[in-house]
This record gives sequence, C-alpha cells and structure tokens, in this order.
Amino acid sequence: MDGVGLTCPEIVNVSGYTLLDNEQCLVTALLIPPGEVGVRHSHESGELNLNWIDGLPMVRWNPPGVLHGGYESEASTEDVEQRKRLADAEETIRLAGLDPVANIFRDLVGDIDGFRKMVEELAKPSPSLHVGIDVLFPPFKTTIDDPTVPKKTVVGQWYD
Repeated sequence: MDGVGLTCPEIVNVSGYTLLDNEQCLVTALLIPPGEVGVRHSHESGELNLNWIDGLPMVRWNPPGVLHGGYESEASTEDVEQRKRLADAEETIRLAGLDPVANIFRDLVGDIDGFRKMVEELAKPSPSLHVGIDVLFPPFKTTIDDPTVPKKTVVGQWYD
C-alpha cells in the first residue's frame, strides 16, 4: 500500500499516501487544499504530527485520546466549566455587596476573551496547501468523533 493514493469519504478533497506501514509505526502523508478541513479524531496511542503550512514547519504531539483536526467545537467541556466558574465568581462578588467590583470583573473577563480570539485569528495561517505527515504507533487505533460525520473507530490506515 506504500505510495498508493488513499481517500477518506469523510474528507472530500484531502489526499493521503501511506509512506510506511509496519508493526512499529504507520506513517501517512496528507495533502490538504486551501480551505479544506479534516475531521475531528483521536488516536489510542497518540500521534506525532509534522505539518508544513505556508512553507513553515510545525511539529506537535497529539496525546493519546485527545481530539484534534477538523473544526474546533464551539465550546469544549473545559470552556463551559471555565465560564461557569467565572459566572459563579462574579455572583459571589455581587452577593458580597461589591457590584462595582463585579462589573469590573465581568468587563475584564470579556476583554480577555476578546484578546484571546484576536490572537487566535492572528495566529491562523493564510489559506494555502497544507502538507502533513502523521506518525501513529501500535495499536494504530483511530476514533473519528466529528459532528459532521458518523462516529467510528478504525484500526490501521483510516484514510483507506
């Protein structure tokens, strides 16, 4: 299967190529056209990911079981929990009779959220061809968990 073009029905315009497939690792090259996005997925053993976006290399480790790829969900569980903690903190300040302080707290939280979104937008690369090399380790188990496609688990090459 080495060097054979692969497709994934969940990812319409992405091309994948198996570079190495043995008992120690599974290496896949991906070509993702501008504007295309993969699906959210995780790997049981984690994934070493090498990307070239706008000609700039980036290496990252996706830990075992951590969802990555695809569009970010609108609000992760951590985001929801953080918003609840902040709302509880604001309410506690108000219950202490410190409404002006609570208002300042609320405004600061809003400013921080705004700055975070601004930095995220500035950090996004301009649309260009995205080349990725994914390295998986045994048991080569991938779970696709994306709201746009049916959930499934695959062992081995999941772009096949």
